[in-house]
Amino acid sequence: MPIGTIREVPVESRYGFHIVRVDRREEGRQLPFEAVRRRIGDYLDERVRRTAIRHYIAMLAGRSVIDGIDLAGSPSPLVQ
Repeated sequence: MPIGTIREVPVESRYGFHIVRVDRREEGRQLPFEAVRRRIGDYLDERVRRTAIRHYIAMLAGRSVIDGIDLAGSPSPLVQ
């Protein structure tokens, strides 16, 4: 989109619809690895943590007996 234009069709996201206007444009650049190393490590750590929590909850749900709701769980901690 050229600078100063407004997109004709709103953009939908999980937060609703958005009107997009281009006010300025900045060229992207590749950052040196050392500048982003910690952010990458933090991101990967968080992904592993979230996956482990999801597997743990699935294992607990698989071992639980709850009447009235069907929780798709796993009896084993080895969940894919």
